[in-house]
Amino acid sequence: MSVLVKDFMKAPVSTCVLQSDVGKVRDLMRQKGFSAVPIVEIKGEQILIRGIVTNTDLMGAFDDTVPIEQVMTHGVYVIDPESTAQEAAKMMLNHKIHHLLVIEETRIIGMLSSLDFVRLIASQGFGD
Repeated sequence: MSVLVKDFMKAPVSTCVLQSDVGKVRDLMRQKGFSAVPIVEIKGEQILIRGIVTNTDLMGAFDDTVPIEQVMTHGVYVIDPESTAQEAAKMMLNHKIHHLLVIEETRIIGMLSSLDFVRLIASQGFGD
């Protein structure tokens, strides 16, 4: 039986709006212990994914008043909750990324990080 993304993703996911500055996002990530936060734009009733901010993105951001849009990663990779862990791992390897947003219809329902795969392996073992 394959492990599905929905079985080991982190949920719920906190987001920040595009109008946020570096300081606000950094504070949220520190308070919650997150390694990444999706950046969204609210247009009417729609929530549009505009990017993702990771710890790596923030390493070079010394001015907390800088708009988050200037330091975020604009390309965001997404995966379906019914996808397998193997499919998610291959996507992360192929694109050399450490985070995937889990999307159902148009909603962010979870996030996967490379550390989540380490936790999965640790909990499942290696077939011992």
